[in-house]
Amino acid sequence: MDFVAKIKSHSKVCGISSDEVSFAKMMVDNKNKDKSLFVCEGLWAVDKLISKKIEVSHFFYNSEILDDAKTTNETLSSVAKMSEYAKQTFAISSKCCKKISDREGYDEFFIVAKLPQYSLSSLEKIIKGKNNLLAIVMDGLEQPGNIGAILRSFDCAGGNFAIVTNKQARLSNSRLVRASLGASFMMPVVEAEIDEVQNWLQQNNFKCVVTDLQAKKSYREADYKGRVAIIAGNEHTGISDSWRHLKNSESIIIPMLGTCESLNVGFASTLVAYEAGLQKFECKK
Repeated sequence: MDFVAKIKSHSKVCGISSDEVSFAKMMVDNKNKDKSLFVCEGLWAVDKLISKKIEVSHFFYNSEILDDAKTTNETLSSVAKMSEYAKQTFAISSKCCKKISDREGYDEFFIVAKLPQYSLSSLEKIIKGKNNLLAIVMDGLEQPGNIGAILRSFDCAGGNFAIVTNKQARLSNSRLVRASLGASFMMPVVEAEIDEVQNWLQQNNFKCVVTDLQAKKSYREADYKGRVAIIAGNEHTGISDSWRHLKNSESIIIPMLGTCESLNVGFASTLVAYEAGLQKFECKK
């Protein structure tokens, strides 16, 4: 069976006024009631979702690509894989795609999937017996794009898991997912209360490296051996004060060489994460 025939065999056709298209639009606009669902625009997540065995409830694709001579076999192959993997696959028009997308130059593919759920308890099973670990705690971050970018950078730096405290944005936010390039669902990410997280980190022998404008020590002078958690604070107010006084914590700063007093939290977290990753893994990854 060729790609087009395979895609059509798994597809239902739905129009611009259908409940399915309205649901996809609601997902992209972050108005969905089920916060465990997220949407990926495009085909970039196909192999990641399938390899991670993440549940995909809906897959929408522009049916006009099937008759377009410019559509590559690579694209058709990805559409065929996802159409077979998803619970429901829908063929829609270009007008539907334009309605659903929140971007100019609208996308032609929309994947709705279920975000993996993790807890501090489930993290304990993941880290059991491992001593060389790198975590990041995002404390009170507000901008979905920043959170997604940090998760992406942290994954690239060899990070093991992330924790969100004082939550200001949902992890299923479409901009967060897009900015993370898949790290938000490929990496374990836990949402928990700050007191609970601080107790958990201490009980599990994590050293907290706190990015803090009040610190004196450069981030390059810190010791990142063993179990380490990098603490990144709110875009405007920084970290919660309790992190500074936590047992087994160390405050670090990124020296500013110009007139601005600090970097964007995403850039700052990337620098610290890479310094930690390079030290921990000795450039072997």
